[in-house]
Formats: sequence, C-alpha cells, structure tokens
Amino acid sequence: MANIGIWAQANMLNWVLRGSSPTQPAAVYVGLSLGAPTSVSFSEVGAGSGYSRQSPGFGPAATPAGSGSASNSGAATYGPFSSSAVISGLFICDNATSATPNMLWYGNLSTVRTPLAGDSLVLAAGALAITLS
Repeated sequence: MANIGIWAQANMLNWVLRGSSPTQPAAVYVGLSLGAPTSVSFSEVGAGSGYSRQSPGFGPAATPAGSGSASNSGAATYGPFSSSAVISGLFICDNATSATPNMLWYGNLSTVRTPLAGDSLVLAAGALAITLS
C-alpha cells in the first residue's frame, strides 16, 4: 500500500522539510472500504453490520534496497458481519469512529472480498505492507 492520504502528505513534508512539527497520531486504525478509497475519501462498511475499524499495530520501518516499508505487527479481525458486503479496499486513519478521520494511507485489495452474514475477515499479522519508494 503506497497511496498516501492528503493529510499525511502535508504532515510528512512539514516534518521532513522542517516546515512545522506535526503531532503523531495517538493511534492508527485500519478500516474497510466498499469502493476504491482515495487520498481524501472512502466508502466505509456500515458500523451496524458488525464491523468496526481495527488497530493491529505496526512495527518499525525496514529499509530494504530501493524502498522503506512497515507492516502490521498484529492481526485484525473484522466481523462477524450481520449482512453481506463487497469490500474493495483498505484505509489507514487516525480515529476509531469519526466519520471524517485524517487519512494516512489507502489502497485497493488485490482480491475483492464479499463476506456473507456470519463471516469474518482476518488481516493476518504482516499481511499489510506500507511502502515508500
């Protein structure tokens, strides 16, 4: 996932180029998007469907040749869902429940998922890689 939200872009530039000293988010959450998320928007699965954003945690960034990356250090379980939904993407934000959180990262799933009522989706530890290149 290499797509950076507008809020995160501005804060990264300010921090690196010393324009200002942004405050680090208190926590980071991963949410599911029905449609393809963008740098400023997403169509989140409804909270009434048994869904909520999860905070799997992230380890320190690694610096392999050509890019920097970080992965989720814990698993995240979404559901069980009370109704079916078509999940197309993920987003990472700084708030567990706000309808307008600050977007940090976003991307599309490599395979669209359609959980049925009673199903859960699991994001395994290490399955979400955030990269800068």
